[in-house]
This record gives sequence, C-alpha cells and structure tokens, in this order.
Amino acid sequence: MKKIIIATAITALFSMTANADSGLADRFNEARSYPNKTVETVSHKMLHMQQKKIHMKMHKAEYKNHSN
Repeated sequence: MKKIIIATAITALFSMTANADSGLADRFNEARSYPNKTVETVSHKMLHMQQKKIHMKMHKAEYKNHSN
C-alpha cells in the first residue's frame, strides 16, 4: 500500500511538470526561431535631451495658460 501511494505521488509530480498548457515549450521555440533579434537602445544622453525638451514644452504651455 505504501509503495502504491509513493508511486502515485511521483506520477502526479511528473505529470504536473510536463504540462504542455504552460506554454514554456512555445517560449523556448520562439526564442530559438529569432536568435538575432535585437532591442533598439537609446543612449542616456539622448533620453535626457528628449525628457528635457518635453519638460520645456510643458513649462511653456503652462506659462501660456496662466498668462491668459
């Protein structure tokens, strides 16, 4: 009886880890099909300048709204 319970527990453990609905295999296969995929990076200085321009535009618009 003890052996049957242990065998059932081991079977249940392995059946949960081999579940195909998790999508893990799909993620691995997709990663392999796009090995040269790169992410576009923006330099720190470029990002800082963009943020600064946006801030200046917002500041000018706020000043314009308050001066009216």
